[in-house]
Amino acid sequence: MQPEFVRADFVVTEVKARLDRNDLYVSTRIQLDLSEQAELAVENGVPLVVLTEFVLMRDGFLWDETLLESRIRQQLRYHSLADRYVVENLEGGEMNTYSSVSKALKSMGVLRSRLSPLPAEVDIDRPEYTLEVRSRLDINRLPAALRPLAFFSPSWRLSSDWTKWQVTNQ
Repeated sequence: MQPEFVRADFVVTEVKARLDRNDLYVSTRIQLDLSEQAELAVENGVPLVVLTEFVLMRDGFLWDETLLESRIRQQLRYHSLADRYVVENLEGGEMNTYSSVSKALKSMGVLRSRLSPLPAEVDIDRPEYTLEVRSRLDINRLPAALRPLAFFSPSWRLSSDWTKWQVTNQ
């Protein structure tokens, strides 16, 4: 029997992807809602890492070809002395603080990124590219003592479905 997944808590609602020269510019909106257990953990000092994954695909006749895979990791933690929620982009080091967990999650759901370099076989003049996007709680980044519970509890299996979006050029 496989563990139950709670997928309704993370939803990719919008993705805009644009090819320009050697770069892929991506703008996303993701609704991130934590379970009660996950929110309680943050309030008690457990940092949570949200992983957003991107896969650039070329549409094929029989199957699609993966051209680029990229990910963005963001960490949410609570600073009790300041009574603030801290969101840190673990890829670039950018950090912001918020007065509530809902404001922090809303900020985490709005991503603007440049994914590069693109592989040489990407021709920006051809319109047959799609971008698949998924966002999920990275259970492997939880403290070791919490991981066994998280692997088997549906309230910790927070993930969106993979969604597919058309890529535009310039």
